[in-house]
Amino acid sequence: MNQTPEGLKNIGLLPSVTLENAADILPLADALLKAGVPCVELPYLSMSLDALKLLTEKKPEFCAGVRVSSEQEEELALAAGAKFITGGGKSAVSEDVFGGGRFVPSAQAVRAKNWAEITRQVNRALLAFLDFNLRHVGINSKDESESLDTVSSFERIFGFPKEDRGGAYFAGDIIEVMKKPFYGRHGHIAVSTADAGCAARYLQACGVKLNWPSAGYNPDGRLRVVYLQDEIGGFAVHILQK
Repeated sequence: MNQTPEGLKNIGLLPSVTLENAADILPLADALLKAGVPCVELPYLSMSLDALKLLTEKKPEFCAGVRVSSEQEEELALAAGAKFITGGGKSAVSEDVFGGGRFVPSAQAVRAKNWAEITRQVNRALLAFLDFNLRHVGINSKDESESLDTVSSFERIFGFPKEDRGGAYFAGDIIEVMKKPFYGRHGHIAVSTADAGCAARYLQACGVKLNWPSAGYNPDGRLRVVYLQDEIGGFAVHILQK
């Protein structure tokens, strides 16, 4: 079935690969899955159609699409098992759906069937798009009075201006002091990302469990924040949309 833009948007990156052998689609799919990217774009070639048929038989869950230049090519690609179409055609999706855009692994690695190198290249490109960075450190307090004392110390010592943001006081934008006990034995760490929805999908693809009851969303329905289920070093960790 042809994927809609909604079904593709959290993948985050569109690897575009030209294969020399249809059978290579299977190890390529494995390499991309290891990179955290469960999709690929193929050019419209007879070999690509053969690869799609093989993929449909062996790995039907993998999302492969075809870049076409006409409605006829679109029809043939969909019939062969393409789950999305780019380029021309009535149902073509824009590469803008993939936040990180199109990424082409090195042709040398593809010809050499160096699947580990392809995994490395694609994963590096995806991480560059997600742009994980430390946003702030959270400190738990027993009550609002203790929270205010703590944030005032950061302001007095380092000049970080304190600000009341409802459930916590902030010292600048880098220290969040909760007004009550909160997630994390030692507190929490916020990791910002360019796309929280893509980041969440990527983390789950890597085997990381998320605490979905903790999730918060923007007014447009996009994911804004969600905690990891397990602590790291005694800290709860959450991703946060930039």
